[in-house]
Amino acid sequence: MRKILSLLALLMLLCPAAQALPLPYPEDTILSVMQVTDAQRALAEYLYTPIFNHEATISLPENTRYDDVAPAMHLLMQDYPELFHLGQGFTVSYYRSAPETAVSVMPQYRMSPEEAAATRAELYVTAYLLADANPDPLALHDAMCAMVTYGGDTDSRHTAVGALLEGRATCEGYAQALSLLYRMAGIPCGTVLGTAQSIPDQSEGHAWNVARLNGYTLIDPTWNDQSDRALNTHWYYGLSTAQMGVDHTPGENQDVPLCGEQDNYHLTQGLLISTLDELDAAMRRLCAGETVNLRFADDALYHPLTEDFFGFADAFYERNPDAEHFTKYSMIHSDEQRCVIIQVKE
Repeated sequence: MRKILSLLALLMLLCPAAQALPLPYPEDTILSVMQVTDAQRALAEYLYTPIFNHEATISLPENTRYDDVAPAMHLLMQDYPELFHLGQGFTVSYYRSAPETAVSVMPQYRMSPEEAAATRAELYVTAYLLADANPDPLALHDAMCAMVTYGGDTDSRHTAVGALLEGRATCEGYAQALSLLYRMAGIPCGTVLGTAQSIPDQSEGHAWNVARLNGYTLIDPTWNDQSDRALNTHWYYGLSTAQMGVDHTPGENQDVPLCGEQDNYHLTQGLLISTLDELDAAMRRLCAGETVNLRFADDALYHPLTEDFFGFADAFYERNPDAEHFTKYSMIHSDEQRCVIIQVKE
């Protein structure tokens, strides 16, 4: 029965003519954080269908303010991953006698109408089947990260197409893909644009996600996916506003809801270290050959482990003389998030 329902749902995605907008997911799963006026949001909704249909010149409603067009277009680029064919550029026409009033907009498209239609059909099938096979949000996030490597040399790398169909994407492509997948799974999700610090005191443009799981929460799939190390760190899965705010800053026009720690990966998986006994238990798993992925509640336990691991290990063996010994290990850590992953090497 589930397979029959899945096929019916997939057909509805590919033939969404009965909806007010041809959305491939329920409208209430759109989590929009870009600050726009009611008029700008209404204009974006007006433009959605003609842009979806690849119209070259779109006549605007009477008395459309010129200054409302750009915010509406940027809202479409940020909030609707299925509009992957929409480029960054566009031209707005207006009357010379009334330059504050816009008459039409001519979008720039990344591909031909035929290519866009074929690509969209493939994207919907891929995204729907992936969401159907991974109903748990963490599993769906992990499945997507396993498919994608950061980078790429096509224009699609900034879109869900780059992530889900080409396997290479930038941060924006990761974020757009997760928004699409989560919405298809019925999970409210949106893309956040801002800056992030991968190097102290050096910020660069970045994109990540806000979702509503057990509450509002923040996810950065790009920074979770350490493809060069074959690792999904989960350091940026289920973060609160305060946790993500350590090294991520939303843009001035982004109104992100307050997020809590209730969905934090390390908290829900029992990997949040608050006491020395909890750390010793994790070290015992490490001695047994397991990889340990930990988040620390404060600096008191985190810094001794990461700044002088062998000194910490000597103290650990004094407390736990029966634990297995090892001499080779690899460790990566994030001082900003107080997270560490340690693996024993043979």
